[in-house]
Amino acid sequence: MGRFVPVAAVLGILSIAISFAFAADTYEVDPAHSFVIFRCLNVAQANSVFVYGRFTDIKGRIVADKDLAKSSVEITINAESLDTGVPERDKHLKSPDFLNTRQFPTITFRSKKVEAAGKNRYRVTGDLTLHGVTRPITITVTKVGEGKNFKGVSVIGFETTFTIKRSDFGMKGLMNVAGNEVTLTVAIMGIRK
Repeated sequence: MGRFVPVAAVLGILSIAISFAFAADTYEVDPAHSFVIFRCLNVAQANSVFVYGRFTDIKGRIVADKDLAKSSVEITINAESLDTGVPERDKHLKSPDFLNTRQFPTITFRSKKVEAAGKNRYRVTGDLTLHGVTRPITITVTKVGEGKNFKGVSVIGFETTFTIKRSDFGMKGLMNVAGNEVTLTVAIMGIRK
């Protein structure tokens, strides 16, 4: 005759299994598959063209929980990794005229609240720190997808596009050279840890 397992023990094991099944998943941002792209109007060229660029060094962490109040995102961008494809322009954008990357080497975003905003869409509120200035922003984020990649590793991807004013972050000079509004597209892929 088999061993008798008390019902309370079985229920205890099930409750632990269920709690793990619904625990938050933590993902580390994969810099090889994450992108921060920006564009700004080139005022010096008669407002006739946008300058596009990107940041190539991105790190961070995403916590995804069924309870959105427990979800969060933290992103850190190396400001020195700015790249517009024109070295002289990059040098100017990194100078004290604009980003001043020597004094302010990182750009960060840390969420404070995540709310549902439709199917696979979220309203994320947090603090953006740029050029040494921290300001609250709210962005709409779309979950692009999730699942196992070709290596069998769990991944998740999000994307958002939003616009900020560089003057809000203390970059008020040379408005006759570059526009005040900067539009950013942030596409992040996380690898589950």
